[in-house]
Amino acid sequence: MPGLAAELKERASQAGAGLAGVAPARPRPEASFLSQWLRAGRHASMGFMRRDASIRQDVRLWYPQARSVLVCGFGYDGHGAVGTFGQAGGGGRLARYAAREDYHLALKRRLESVLAWLRRRSPGADGRIFADTSPVLERLYGAAAGLGWIGRNCMLVSEAAGSFFLIAGLALNLELEADRPVADRCGSCRRCLDACPSGALARERVLDAGLCTAYLTCEHRGSIPEERRAGVGTWVAGCDLCQEACPWNAKARADGGLKAVVPRELPLETLALEDEAGFCERFGPTPLARLKPQGLRRNALLAMGNSGEARFRPILERFRADPDPVLREQAQWSLARLPS
Repeated sequence: MPGLAAELKERASQAGAGLAGVAPARPRPEASFLSQWLRAGRHASMGFMRRDASIRQDVRLWYPQARSVLVCGFGYDGHGAVGTFGQAGGGGRLARYAAREDYHLALKRRLESVLAWLRRRSPGADGRIFADTSPVLERLYGAAAGLGWIGRNCMLVSEAAGSFFLIAGLALNLELEADRPVADRCGSCRRCLDACPSGALARERVLDAGLCTAYLTCEHRGSIPEERRAGVGTWVAGCDLCQEACPWNAKARADGGLKAVVPRELPLETLALEDEAGFCERFGPTPLARLKPQGLRRNALLAMGNSGEARFRPILERFRADPDPVLREQAQWSLARLPS
């Protein structure tokens, strides 16, 4: 169905996708990396990766009717910023995606509109949406659909859009004309590997999640391991360093497909002292909602220690007596790193 595939990609573009392509619904040979990655324990505490491992290697195990996969990339404005780093100093840094509307909900709504159109356009057509939370190896299907190639930092990189985009799509029960994969364009560049302060990119295209700032600030529960804290710097939700180092992002267009909600840098005092009502009002519409107030406070207290700024001492002294043992211990560690 060559005509339908083109119409479907155009419809995805109208729904805000800066990139769209079609891949066959079959296992990707590259998926063999997953078993090795899990055996090496590089998934850290993300047990869901192990539970869903067999399903992740074949989209048809998740959606048995699948014959094709529409994969979309939704930009989150790689060039733009809601706020500017370093204006007031001592701010907590948010990854670019984290400062925008919750992509899980936003992208699902957009793809629901695409699927509804397809059902009207082609009676009998059906599909299932994936948007990060489903057991689908989205980047591999995205590469198979011609959106880009898997870069050395494990991100899907597009010549036109860089890597500041989120992947979502539809597994479909239709046999559609597939797009061709594109060539790897990383060449000999290693800037992303060199930019990682924690060594999380153990080698090219292999991520050790337990060392990654994005994992530690967003996925890890409880105390962040002491030996990993200095490498987190002042990031409080995610990390963009390997992407910011990528030359393809310097050349990429800024699609701005997801709405900005909060600045990309916020005062650490605000993040540490925000009550639950304030947290919900400010961060409820963003991906940070899943961190909950306790997780964001932990990250803010850690960033205070890494900032080296003595003005945070009164707040850290206050949290040294907090009922939460994670916050108490983090405050104590951070205090020890500040000048008197």
